[in-house]
Order: sequence, then structure tokens, then C-alpha cells
Amino acid sequence: MKVPLNVPDLQSGLEEQCILEALRSGWVTTGKYVHLLEEGFCRLTGRQYAVACSSGTAALWIAAQALGLGGGRGLLVSPAYTCDSIANVALSVTGRPPVVLPIEEETWGLSVAGLEEWLMRRQGTSRMAVVPVHIYGVPARDTEAIMALCQRKGIPMIEDCSEAHGASISGRPVGSFGDISVFSMRGEKILSGGQLGIVTTDDGAIAKRARQYAENGLPSSRIRYWSTVAGLNFQPAHLNAALAWAQLQRLPNLVKARRERHQGWRERLSLMPGIGLQGVHGDPAWWLTAVVLDPTFSTIRVSDLALGLAEAGVDTRPGFYPLYQLPHAAQGMVEPCPVSEHLLDRALILPSGAGVGPTEQDYIVAEMLRLVGRA
Repeated sequence: MKVPLNVPDLQSGLEEQCILEALRSGWVTTGKYVHLLEEGFCRLTGRQYAVACSSGTAALWIAAQALGLGGGRGLLVSPAYTCDSIANVALSVTGRPPVVLPIEEETWGLSVAGLEEWLMRRQGTSRMAVVPVHIYGVPARDTEAIMALCQRKGIPMIEDCSEAHGASISGRPVGSFGDISVFSMRGEKILSGGQLGIVTTDDGAIAKRARQYAENGLPSSRIRYWSTVAGLNFQPAHLNAALAWAQLQRLPNLVKARRERHQGWRERLSLMPGIGLQGVHGDPAWWLTAVVLDPTFSTIRVSDLALGLAEAGVDTRPGFYPLYQLPHAAQGMVEPCPVSEHLLDRALILPSGAGVGPTEQDYIVAEMLRLVGRA
């Protein structure tokens, strides 16, 4: 049996219909689906403004620039456990690695206690932004506390929702917390645009700057070839926006399927002592299901288990490296994070995309038991 990690669900027919309409319109770079997508994300998040762009990484870059962190004037504060995009953006925008702080053990998001402790010890006056991340579709436990802390301290907050489309906290959708929020619509995300991103905010001035940075630095007056800031061409392609808009119309069903898939994993794995799962906060979208293998389950290395599953046709992936272990991010201000290091050693991401049902889950569990000698 072949079980891929994370195939998007693109088979409704609506995706093909919208892409063909965009193609036949003659508009391949801009067009109505870009505007519809922005309007749709405003409705999804309850925000007043949305600016579409070419990728989630671009969205984070645009957000940092729109908050005035460029030119060596700023810092990005990141959780230790996340995609390396934030380190790359920090170096590109601020000229320095991010400040890397510990995560909490429950949902693996930025720890408000660690952030508060670092702020008390911090020296210097550089402008900064704090970037909590919702990992694997689970809202970060300390999101509201971090937002309140940032508001008290006058620190901007960038909410990273790249993996959490459709999730919420106390009924409030992700994408509505902090000064500005960012989403990725990379091909394998819950909501796929092939390669696309978007920022959302309630601040009109931030939105205006974000659009300018996404469109080669051109001001809204659109004087031809006259740019006033060092923006880049991060404008979204119309064909990608058409795909993403079609997926946005289906988002409730896409999230429902992810939740049902995760529940199937939870029911099966709860019967296996020594296997832990990511904690729950709010109403997760469950982009991916991650398991944590305790030594009481098996002393087998996670990398060896992944290799054995691959030989059985099952695609998995490891956890993230702690950002401070990456060579280009290691020179920044760092607080060691044992939780992140434990996840790197013991976490494994199981197949979570379209086409993974009870049959595939039963097969994978049986293979896991066989590989650890429990079959």
C-alpha cells in the first residue's frame, strides 16, 4: 500500500472550473479572483483588510516590512519550534537572526512565560515584533496572553496562521489576533493555492504599507514606475488565486475532513501506551497529526521508524529542527528549548491528507507495531 503524507483535496470540480475561467479571462497575473480571495479572507477572519501575495514566506516578509522592522531597525521574536521561514525573513528584513524563545509543552506554541521573562531581562531599544505560530493547525495555547502582553508593552504582534486555516480560539477565528496575521496557501496546506499567501489586519495604514511592499514599492497613486520604498514583486498570480478561492468556498468541509482524520488517529493511537499526541487548545483545524514516541513505547529511533514505514510505502516527516540549531539562525539571541529538542528526537508526522481513511490508518498502525516488535 502507498500512503502519501499530505495530498490536498482538489477533486470537487470547482477548482478546475475557476482556474479555467481565470485562464480564459486573459488575466493571468491579476484579476477578479485576487480581489475575491482578499474579500473572502476578510470574511473568514473578521478583519477589515487583506492583501494577497505570492507565498506565505512573502506574507511574513511583507508583514515585517509593514511594521517598520526593515533596515536594521528591528527584531523578530520567534518560537523555537517552527518552519525556518521566519529565520530567513528575519535575516532578510532586519539583517539579524530572530530572537528564539522556548515553547510550551501542550500545543508547542510560543510560551508567554518565556517571552515575559526575556522581556524583563532585555537590553536595547530596537523595535520588534513577536510572532506566535499555530503549529500543525492547533491554535497556540498562549495566543491571547501573548497578545495582551504585547499590547501592554506596545510591541506589535504578527500572528502566523500558515498551518491553521479554519481554526479558532473561544469562537474567534485565527487570523484575527494581533496587529497583522499571515497565512500560507502552499500546495499541501489545508487551503491550497499551489503557492500563495495573504496578510490580514484591521489597521488601514498597515494594510496600505503591506500592499505597497507587495507591489514593488509602488504607492497607491500608481504613478507608473515611481516607487517610494524598497518593495518586491510579491503579487499573486490570478490562476493561483482562482484555485485558492475555490478552496476557500470549500474550507468548512476541508477542515471537517481533517478533523475526522485526526480523530481516527486519536482513537487508534490512544490504545497504544507510550504514544503521545499534540495537545488541544481552542478548535483546531488539524492540518497534520504529530505523534511523540516515548521510550516506554519503543527504544527505536524515530528516524529508523520513518525509514521502516517508508519501505512499507508510508510517507512521514520528522519534527522541525529548533531554529537555533540552524547555522544561519544560531548567532541570534537564543533561549534553549528542551521541548523543541525532544520533539526533534521523538516526534513523527503521520499521513494526514486526502485519501487517508480508516483502511490506511489501520495499515499504518499495524506497520508501526510490526517495526517496534509488537505485532
